[in-house]
Amino acid sequence: MVARWPDGFVCPGCGHAGGWRLGDGRWMCSDCGARTSPTAGTIFDRTRTPLTVWFMACWLFASQKDGISALSVQRSLEIGSYQTAWAMLHRLRSVLVRPGRELLHGRVEVDETFIGGEEPGLRGGRAKGKKALVAIAVERIEPRGYGRVGCRGFPTPPATRCGHFSSTPSRRAPR
Repeated sequence: MVARWPDGFVCPGCGHAGGWRLGDGRWMCSDCGARTSPTAGTIFDRTRTPLTVWFMACWLFASQKDGISALSVQRSLEIGSYQTAWAMLHRLRSVLVRPGRELLHGRVEVDETFIGGEEPGLRGGRAKGKKALVAIAVERIEPRGYGRVGCRGFPTPPATRCGHFSSTPSRRAPR
């Protein structure tokens, strides 16, 4: 409640300051009678999963170096169904996307790399195989260091790809 309305309840519908708490945890505006929840409009909106479980899922999501699967979340948090764990991760991943993100600006460094491990029978880093070519662009912010990072995968490795990547809207900030 304090995090959403630090100066007390304010109705999101009419902007009136004042209301009371209902028995189900929602708030009712004393002016227009609209009912709202502190979690309305957030990823926690309209969910029956307790916030303590959500916060634990957020911690697992953020702390795993290689990401986390819905099955791991289900097992770790002892959630009853896989679908609930999947929906939680889907909501968490959705807030990482910034729809109106702008292009990287200023000094931008671009490089490419191949993602994929060693493959038996293939020699060299650029040998054809199951590796994926990924271009990476990084903003340089002086004097602090680095800003945002953007990346994009390519199906083929021609030399002109990186130049094309750095001059197109694919240079957008991270999703």
